[in-house]
Order: sequence, then C-alpha cells, then structure tokens
Amino acid sequence: RDDLVDFFKKYRIKIVADIIKGEGKFSADWMLVTKYNKSKNETTWTLKDINYTMNVFGGGEIMVTSRGSLRIGRMTMQRKGGDAGRKTASMLQFKISPCDLFKY
Repeated sequence: RDDLVDFFKKYRIKIVADIIKGEGKFSADWMLVTKYNKSKNETTWTLKDINYTMNVFGGGEIMVTSRGSLRIGRMTMQRKGGDAGRKTASMLQFKISPCDLFKY
C-alpha cells in the first residue's frame, strides 16, 4: 500500500490533470456544475476555472480507505467491476462530488 500511495503522490499533478482536465485540443478550461433544489424549484450554477477545480478535487491527503479504494484529495479511485466478467470490469473509475465546487 505504501508503494501505491507513494506512486500517486509522485504523479499527483499529472493524474489529477488527466482526470479533471484531459489532454490535447479537447482539454477543459472550465467546469460548470448545476444544482437543482426541488423544494424551491430553483436551479443554481457555478462556473470555475479548471486549475481551481483541480485544486479543489485533487488537493488533500492521498490514502487507501478501509474498503480498499484510493483517495486523492476529494476524488475516489476504485476498480470498476459489475460488468459481468467483461474486460471493462478491470478498468479504474474516478468519482467526484461535483457539488463540492459550491462549497469551496
């Protein structure tokens, strides 16, 4: 586990940029998040610069959770699974809570 955490610490910036921003001519410059409040029948939105967004989600501790997922700041990485044995079940998925951009 220590080697895994050390690897992600070493390459954190590259990994976070690849996940959040992407690469090449289609890389993102901004992140837009909308949130619907059902009780008020109201939609709010926030638009953040992609570098700010990468700091929000990628900043913080890198650790392995008790369930075996890897956390990079506010992002969680886990094995995809659930694909009835297809090769895609071995892929990784990265999860974020986009509404965190409203808090920070």
